[in-house]
Amino acid sequence: MYQVISLKYRPQNFDEITGQNHVVISLKGAIKRGRVGHAYLFAGPRGVGKTTTARILAKSLNCVEGPTTQPCQHCQSCMEITRSRSIDVIEIDGASNRGIDEIRNLRESVRYSPIHSRYKIYIIDEVHMLTQEAFNALLKTLEEPPPNVVFIFATTNPIKVPQTILSRCERFTFKRLSAAEIKDRLTDIARKEGIKITEKALHYIAVRADGSIRDGESILEQLTSFTENEISAEDVFRLIGFLGSDFYFELLNKISNNKLNEVLSALNQGIEDGADPVEIYRGLTNYLRTLLLVKTGLVDKFLDLSDEEIKRLKDFPIDVERLIVMIEMALKKEDFIRKSLNTRIGLELLLSQLTILNPGSAGTSDSRSEKEQGLKERLFRTVKKASPKLAGIISQAKIDRDNELIDIKVDNDFSLEQLKKSQTVLKTYLNEITGCDCRLKIHLAEEQKSETGLMDKIKVMFDGEEIR
Repeated sequence: MYQVISLKYRPQNFDEITGQNHVVISLKGAIKRGRVGHAYLFAGPRGVGKTTTARILAKSLNCVEGPTTQPCQHCQSCMEITRSRSIDVIEIDGASNRGIDEIRNLRESVRYSPIHSRYKIYIIDEVHMLTQEAFNALLKTLEEPPPNVVFIFATTNPIKVPQTILSRCERFTFKRLSAAEIKDRLTDIARKEGIKITEKALHYIAVRADGSIRDGESILEQLTSFTENEISAEDVFRLIGFLGSDFYFELLNKISNNKLNEVLSALNQGIEDGADPVEIYRGLTNYLRTLLLVKTGLVDKFLDLSDEEIKRLKDFPIDVERLIVMIEMALKKEDFIRKSLNTRIGLELLLSQLTILNPGSAGTSDSRSEKEQGLKERLFRTVKKASPKLAGIISQAKIDRDNELIDIKVDNDFSLEQLKKSQTVLKTYLNEITGCDCRLKIHLAEEQKSETGLMDKIKVMFDGEEIR
């Protein structure tokens, strides 16, 4: 009988689990030291191995050779757990069995010893879906657990689990898998299954999986039915309406060059090719984030990019200030786009607004003024945290920007002196805000210079002094 990829290649021991080494090491250590807890909470995104790890832990505890970190896979207990047929390992879906009656039944069954295993193990998936009454009933059992019972709770939303439950569990946080980890896993599966697929196609499947190994395996499964030849990146795009980084790079290039006609044309072509507008919105927002991280030097820590892609993004002609404004605008439109009766129009509106955000490099006096005001407001907010007095001076200053040159004009000698004293820290703040190595020019406004010169002449003429 044919088995789908996600079931056929589901890990059966701790060593086969992908990307959760911190969890594996901790669980193995607890088993080796004989310090197995009575309740565990596995929290993390969907499709990263929470339920699979729960089953492996159940095998390890109930294996005839156990408790062991290497279940034999051949004893009655191991084989029954593999086939989800063990009467001593009970799996409960918290989403569909969320009421107090189900938990009362659980409390009743907990009293009885396991039939032929070492432990009776309850795996409750999506435990956060239980009602408050059900949690209250479950709490009674967790407070005084029988010695031969282990609870393993899995959830994608731990914040909804009451603190009274959390405090009685050993918590393990499962992380999203990186695109590289998912790609390696899919490459291994493709090799074992004899699936011909290009490196680029594997990369885009891993990116589209968005941290979920299960999603990546499902996409690969679909593609094996979709094409009889070698699976290419174009096959991935056609099947799941996913657009690659080239599309977003070109789209962003048109946006930054204020070519509204070409922006809307590219968007609608992408939709006609099968991409969902909400998917395009999500892809663009993620690409803007990627570009921001590259521009701020966080490539190696948080991104899975080729050297070619990193260079392309580093060289992209856009300043960090505008990039931040674009991301902010995009995030504010998320609900509007998702809930719109016509998501295409909502996305067209967003892209139009992003395109005219800074019309042309020369710009109009109004757009330039708005941009400079945006810089001043951000500098004011940053400085205010460290020095309210300095922030007050900034609020009264006039700030102009010409590429790397930041020109700050003030209207009195006191403000000039204070800003010049703080020139180093101001330059640091501005470098962070703009993403470039700024040059700073701090001086009196021209009209104040003339007034100052006249005042000096009057003081000399009448042998007087200025009183402020």
